[in-house]
Amino acid sequence: MSQADALDYLLSADYTWTERAFELLGRRELTVTPYEGGGAPCFVVSGRCPRCDHHLVDRQVTTALTGLSGPSRGGDGERPAFVVLDVTCSCGSEHGNAPAGAIGCGASFRIAMDAE
Repeated sequence: MSQADALDYLLSADYTWTERAFELLGRRELTVTPYEGGGAPCFVVSGRCPRCDHHLVDRQVTTALTGLSGPSRGGDGERPAFVVLDVTCSCGSEHGNAPAGAIGCGASFRIAMDAE
């Protein structure tokens, strides 16, 4: 899709975008690169937006919380087996009808992946 063919802005978290994101991940047209940031796992999501097809880069920094494990929280203090990333298009392309200050096409999607 060219810049001239850009979709209008649409604030949407429709599951369709998550399904399409998993297809793009499978074809490696969307990637997730993990890195360590101050003891907390961090991720860079990069590639095609599942809605507008423009290139996006989304940096995710997870929060490391302490003191939340034990019998009262039902946890064992171990890292979770998977990570869920909520991503919103940040393609930087112009999309018609976008509110002032909006970046991207408005689509949000979710990626679930192994934490390791």
